[in-house]
Amino acid sequence: MSLDIRYAPWQFMLDIDKINYALSERVAYCTRHPDDEVINLSSGINALGPPLPLVDFALSMARDPLFWHDYDGPDGHLAGRVGVAVYESVHSGGLADLGPDNVIVTAGASAAMMLAVRGLRQLCHKQGLPAVALLPLPTFPLAGAALVNAGFAIVEAGSTAPGRWLPTVPDLIAQAPGDLGVVYVNTFNNPTGERYEADELRELVRWASEHGVFILHDTVSSDVASAGTIPHLATVAAQQGYAEHVLTVSSLSKARAIPGFRIGWLIGPEDIVGELARFNELIAPSSPGIAAPMLLLDRLIAMSTGPGARPAGEVVDRVAGCLEPYAAAEPGLITVFESVAKTFEAGEVTAPLVAWRQQLRDVLAENVAILGSDFADLAGWFPPWRGDFNTFAELLPLRGRPYLSTCHQLFREFGLQTLPAPAFGQDETWWRKRPEYFSRLSFAVPTPIWTEALSRLRRAAGKLRCR
Repeated sequence: MSLDIRYAPWQFMLDIDKINYALSERVAYCTRHPDDEVINLSSGINALGPPLPLVDFALSMARDPLFWHDYDGPDGHLAGRVGVAVYESVHSGGLADLGPDNVIVTAGASAAMMLAVRGLRQLCHKQGLPAVALLPLPTFPLAGAALVNAGFAIVEAGSTAPGRWLPTVPDLIAQAPGDLGVVYVNTFNNPTGERYEADELRELVRWASEHGVFILHDTVSSDVASAGTIPHLATVAAQQGYAEHVLTVSSLSKARAIPGFRIGWLIGPEDIVGELARFNELIAPSSPGIAAPMLLLDRLIAMSTGPGARPAGEVVDRVAGCLEPYAAAEPGLITVFESVAKTFEAGEVTAPLVAWRQQLRDVLAENVAILGSDFADLAGWFPPWRGDFNTFAELLPLRGRPYLSTCHQLFREFGLQTLPAPAFGQDETWWRKRPEYFSRLSFAVPTPIWTEALSRLRRAAGKLRCR
């Protein structure tokens, strides 16, 4: 039996994973090469290690009886939902006034994405919009696969501007079909690490508003290591009076290097969020409740540090005010919040988390500099680093080689897990019409491992080129 989602990039990624992540294949490689570890350059997971004080706090909070005796419900734990809602409201400068009914906390961003596209499919149907979605090329295949699974047809838009992979907003508009229901935006773009600036987002929102198009915004990678202010699409949409047409999905998995906690969220209008929670009950009657205090604490820290930081007392009061109406129904909720607030105000996690983020920035900056200097013979042009830990580059020695078989060879013979271009749009036939060999490289790894990976990739590419 084949459970086929008819979206070529997704199928290509599954074909890659069939070998590169198969347990039997990994055992076979490690048996043949006992002195070489498999190095993962493909998954996009932050391998630099999480901020341990945040993890320790989550584990300590798991002892609280609030998490012992009941499911959190399909909306997710209230503490996490309130943390996300208040953070987004503060981050918007008051333009968005969100509460927990605008948020579903999910078991990771993938679950949030699946819920979002199902809601968008129903919204398009109710408003007479076609089930057609516009995606930038290249982009991560999960979005396209989820949209196809929900019943959307996919149109891919590519860049016509030199020096960038991410299509400009005029590119998107020019390549959009006459009938369109949804446009997908990823901040940062995965795989290229690019993003839209504030003026570009305003142009996108104005165009979407003129045509009644919904915007699906994926911010999974937007809080990794970027310095400065990242343009906030929800704020731009609120300024344009179009916030009700934006659904946002995000998570802490990549941002804090804790994919095992599987904590993500979906933000949207109350009516659609309520309907999606009813659907979620079929799949996930509860979110990972023990991660909720960690999510709440992380959002408090995010509100009180960095650009636009607010005083600690102010953000605690905002969250307390949002939780207060629910205290009678959740007797242990206030006790949990008091524990979170005490840890936050004491700075037990704030300073280590801020230091961790700076260390992450430093390592990523060093790694991307190494790619552009020491390995300029391996990697061709790639976009300027903006703060993400993915980039999309030509691997010069592999020029002209087939993608799928080469990727499998890189793993089976050299222990390198990679994810090349056909996973991010179109199909292998389309990409092979170009002579280059493009691949995403994920560089959130310790610098010695990154250097070893690139050295091994250089040797492997040279050997494959000579065959």
